[in-house]
Amino acid sequence: MKKKGQVKKKKLKLRVKVIVKILLFLSIIILSAFYVLNLPIKNIYITGNEVVKDITIIKSAKIENYPKIYKLKLNKLKSQIKTIPLIEDVKIKRNLFGKITIDVTESKVLFYYEYNNKMITSEGKSIENDNSYLGFPTLINFTPDTIFNELYKGLNKIDYHIIKMINEIEYTPYKDASGKVIDEARFTLRMNDNNTVIIDTVNIKRLNDYTMIYTSLNMDVEKGILHLDTITKDSIYFKKYEEITEDNPEKEPVQVPEEDVTE
Repeated sequence: MKKKGQVKKKKLKLRVKVIVKILLFLSIIILSAFYVLNLPIKNIYITGNEVVKDITIIKSAKIENYPKIYKLKLNKLKSQIKTIPLIEDVKIKRNLFGKITIDVTESKVLFYYEYNNKMITSEGKSIENDNSYLGFPTLINFTPDTIFNELYKGLNKIDYHIIKMINEIEYTPYKDASGKVIDEARFTLRMNDNNTVIIDTVNIKRLNDYTMIYTSLNMDVEKGILHLDTITKDSIYFKKYEEITEDNPEKEPVQVPEEDVTE
């Protein structure tokens, strides 16, 4: 039989082991918590942005100095990032390895209005131009408010890649020989491919056919003026620059197969 003293010693050793394990476990928890709470941002990933620069988002969030990741208040970060005029929504994720991911949703810039130095977005917001946003069409002259609103709403229905193909937009209402305005909602678009498009707000949806028309008329080779303001079901008007003279200003129809033009 075991002596009572031996039994007590064995129980004491077991208790000591249990206490050591508990202390070790608590130490790991405390050290882990300390590590996590003091872990600095190691990697910043920005997604969803095309126009707004990464550095602009990082500076707005005030994390350019890589602060402690789990001491950041995410709602505050979101609010700070949303102060950027083009940012509509923000989602933020972080992990135990020091990675923070900021996913943003941008408004689309439709064009720059030179008259008031504003960028016009797809939501109709006017944003002060600070030369941060480049590569968008420029409306180069004053446009009456009613026509301006029609232009903005019309462009909002155009494929974005086609909008980015436009260099300049000029408000050019059509007048007859007497000076009477025939079409007050007419614009001249100067494209990045060196062609010109005449459009009005009634027919502005025809711009969605631009790539198809460009290919069918070999406009990559023969540059000219494409009239989409008077387009009909089975014809469009296109005239090469070299054919346009003061003595022959009239536009001539170019036949396009019916199935090539979207109604």
